[in-house]
Amino acid sequence: MANSDSEFKASKTLEPGTIDKIRQNIGPIDPLEAQSLANKLGGEVLRERASAPDMSNMPRHRQHTEVVRATGRSASDISAASGALSSTTNRTQMASVNQIVTTSTVKRKKTEEDLPALTARDLKLIDRVMMDPEYDIKPNLGLFNFLFRISQKNREKVTKKFGEYTVKKHIEHMQAFISTIKTFIQLSPDHYKSKIATETDLKFKFLRTIGKWSMRDIKVLALDVENAADNLTVSMLIPFVRAVYHELITIYYIGEQQIPALIKEIYTDITAYPDVDKAKMQMLAKQGITEWIYIYNQVIKGMYPLLMRMCTSEYVEFPRFFTAQIANILQFVNHTKFDLLLPEKNKKKPEDDKKKTQEEAKKKLEQNRHVAGKKDELVISGLKMLEQLFPKAGFSALDAHPDMYPYFQPLFDFEDGFNMLHPENPLQVTVVLIKIIEEFLQGCRNIDFNIKADEKLSELPDDFNLTLSEWASYHEDLFDKKYCDYFKNYVNSIYSQKDYARTQYGKETLNNFLWRAKYWFLPHYKFNAPILQKPSNDSRYKPLYARTDYLRTVFTTLVQRIDQNAAGKKTVLGIMNPWDRYQFDLPNVISKRLDVLLGAKRPDDVTNATNANLIKYTLCMISVLDWWINNASSPAYTSNPENQYRVSAKDGSPEFSVPVRTDQNALFAENIKKSMAARAKK
Repeated sequence: MANSDSEFKASKTLEPGTIDKIRQNIGPIDPLEAQSLANKLGGEVLRERASAPDMSNMPRHRQHTEVVRATGRSASDISAASGALSSTTNRTQMASVNQIVTTSTVKRKKTEEDLPALTARDLKLIDRVMMDPEYDIKPNLGLFNFLFRISQKNREKVTKKFGEYTVKKHIEHMQAFISTIKTFIQLSPDHYKSKIATETDLKFKFLRTIGKWSMRDIKVLALDVENAADNLTVSMLIPFVRAVYHELITIYYIGEQQIPALIKEIYTDITAYPDVDKAKMQMLAKQGITEWIYIYNQVIKGMYPLLMRMCTSEYVEFPRFFTAQIANILQFVNHTKFDLLLPEKNKKKPEDDKKKTQEEAKKKLEQNRHVAGKKDELVISGLKMLEQLFPKAGFSALDAHPDMYPYFQPLFDFEDGFNMLHPENPLQVTVVLIKIIEEFLQGCRNIDFNIKADEKLSELPDDFNLTLSEWASYHEDLFDKKYCDYFKNYVNSIYSQKDYARTQYGKETLNNFLWRAKYWFLPHYKFNAPILQKPSNDSRYKPLYARTDYLRTVFTTLVQRIDQNAAGKKTVLGIMNPWDRYQFDLPNVISKRLDVLLGAKRPDDVTNATNANLIKYTLCMISVLDWWINNASSPAYTSNPENQYRVSAKDGSPEFSVPVRTDQNALFAENIKKSMAARAKK
């Protein structure tokens, strides 16, 4: 028996070099993580068989043989080429896209060895971003992602959609942007062309830079990507990504908001000349801004995980990546800092005047900054506006905790889970207000804000554009998916198993959604935790209460400036087009009712349907939400925390729905008629 065991163990050996190959496939890994994996997987570490002796070290006849490489070139050829290359190093450091393409055709096929080494943690973070639906670069296999990462063949694989569709769309939009800017230059008067060629203002440097761009070589690389879409890997995308960012990085640091402002300034300059086709120029300006927005969000941001994987050894979130890793980025795209266009700075004042101005601005900002959750005139006005927009919904009597579901479910079509909330559950009003503000922000996204260029507002601890883009996630992701996963499971289990609330699993589920309500939505929420364990806060978003406080601060400052400049419709710092008619890409519940209240059908010179008024209405809505969640004395915190889900009056079991209302539009129309009649009497 002992002999058979020893024979079995002797047969369980590995080929020479197997363990090294496994280590290379897994990549750099933290020792603690390695120990954790070993404990989970178990088993034993087999020994390797001895490798065959290396015959190359044995004595042999001296013989001169010219070695020919796999490329077909001899060692002497390579040596000669290296000498030629060293003589032209200085010229090639500032490589153009054409040089990048030419080089990529001569080099071997890019492999994983061309990517920087990463720790397992950073690799996991970058992979997670690439798999996120927002980027959709790598396939997301859910539970099988771990196996995917340890496979040398598949761990850097890119989705076929990215190679076939996404790259093609990026090329189309880049081409459209370049063509638009070049058409601007071609159609400009000769006098303005001479300025473009010689003057040093940022707008002229911007035009000159893009005027030199060519998409020919990038298209060649894109075609290579498309042809390899079935087996595309991250490393195979290196030439394409390098070529794209070689161009775009030169203008990126001007700023997301500043480039549309530059295009508008150029449009204003050119249309000031006589005999210029203003309609044509206006169309070009709009097209240029539209294409830039796509390029910034879908190309520069959309491919940033690839750029990060190719030129750095750590994960950095967007947009901090482009400042924290600027040296690595410039090296990767063959640029220096002198090739970048940067926003123009204001001329420096004498030090004393500058210090005094900063102190005065800081003092004024402190005076204007509100106390989070304060119930002031803005909140009172917001509640009145909500009652005007949604008559008899219950906003005038929030202390009584009216049931919002019957009124708002037909209007907003909330996901399953909202219907189960008890009227006294403060999340019911919170989710309704989040949705109302979201619909206001759909119109605000078409306003040309210039927050980053605003010295006062840019110092606030958040990002305005990021806040607008992530706002819907507070109900679509945090509430509908994460909170309601626990909440619906708890209510359904209570319905089918009467003693579920007393079980350990029931207590854990209740504990999970109570803490998530506090973490994400209601900072002053108090409840009796069913167990001592506190779950971790796994949200990737800033807390709603912090975001609401930030938005209220920004919009309060903007509204004050609007009021100060309303008399002559003057320029408003922070907003490029305050007096233009507001626009919603798609009509929604809010836009339809605002159109009626503000007279959207009236001519531009008399209508109240302007961006300025949209900002004012939005501020009032945000102020109500700020008061509701950030003020510990608001009705949100006066309800009984035991009332989490609807309960049937008959038997006390969970109730999943109640009849909805159908008279919302009739109530709104009737309210408008009453308001018009009251104004007529005056």
